[in-house]
Amino acid sequence: MNKIEKISEAQKIIEQYEELSFFYNETQKEVERVKAEQQQLLIKTIKKLQPELDWLRKHNYYFIHPAFGDLKSTKGPILGLTNEKQFVYMYDIQEQSLIKCDTQDEFKTYNITALDIINLDLFMDAMEGVLYTRELLNEYNNRINTIHSNLKVDLENYTRVFNNL
Repeated sequence: MNKIEKISEAQKIIEQYEELSFFYNETQKEVERVKAEQQQLLIKTIKKLQPELDWLRKHNYYFIHPAFGDLKSTKGPILGLTNEKQFVYMYDIQEQSLIKCDTQDEFKTYNITALDIINLDLFMDAMEGVLYTRELLNEYNNRINTIHSNLKVDLENYTRVFNNL
């Protein structure tokens, strides 16, 4: 391979690099645009549900998240949880702010932004947590009905046992 062929080969590779770099930069801009839209949607959803959230908090309902088991909050909807479960992300209804709560430091709270939630890849969890508030009363009613049914069955069973003594 002579010098001219080496230069043209190098030039082709550089052109490929430039195309890849252009594609990367354009995709990065698109990622930032989508993140901005996610932030806006999360904030708009919370604002739209604020009257319902106020009502639930006023009536002392615990907020739960469908994906996080028995984790409960009195402050507002649970938006996310770190893998090691040190930080719980929530919407504080009373303060109307996003917070993270450190479960390993006496539940100390820190203000955060919607972008923090998005950058932690918690958008879907956050939306599910906020939207689940619409299901809370149904969930509580289902749970109390199950408890009631189980108690009735136990009472009937032991009443029968008692009557057969």
